[in-house]
Amino acid sequence: MKTFYKIISLVFQPLLMPTYAMAMLMNMDIFSPMALFWRWVAIIGTFLFTGILPAVPIYLMMRRGEVNDLFISKKEERTMPYLFSFMAYVFWALFMWRTLQFPMFIVAMGMGSAISIFIIVFINLRWKISAHAAGMGGFCAAIFGVCYRTAINPVWLFSIILVISALVALSRLELKAHTPGQVLAGFAVGFAAVFTPSFFF
Repeated sequence: MKTFYKIISLVFQPLLMPTYAMAMLMNMDIFSPMALFWRWVAIIGTFLFTGILPAVPIYLMMRRGEVNDLFISKKEERTMPYLFSFMAYVFWALFMWRTLQFPMFIVAMGMGSAISIFIIVFINLRWKISAHAAGMGGFCAAIFGVCYRTAINPVWLFSIILVISALVALSRLELKAHTPGQVLAGFAVGFAAVFTPSFFF
């Protein structure tokens, strides 16, 4: 089972969650008028900004011995990689606004993702909050926020993402990476930061 939990942690790591969310959003009715080319630009651009860009400094720091593993398991090693991620997410939000010309509430949710990382940086200085759970919280919030704004209720989709969230939370607990409190706090920060803008923009 430990191998299964490691796979879950790897497949649903924070760097990939925005790409998964964008892929889901591109298949929702709100984006049906969007040309297929631009849908792919949105997905690939999201992967570059929120997956590749934050991963590069982590890889370089691993090569130098400044970070022990991809998950950055040690609290003390997380500050710089998280700050790089914050900057990458800000550029991602600008990409959605200026290049893709997405509705402002979606751009604001992207900025919410950046803000959640910034909050986690400061929490992490004293307490090892779960970035995996925060990523899942942001992922759920993005889907819930778009459904809220477009007045749709895909129960099957909500069920799937909640099951995935539970699996990710369980994997972090079973691998002894976090305590229940750290997982719950991470999910709450990620969800609140991403979902809140859907009320105001």
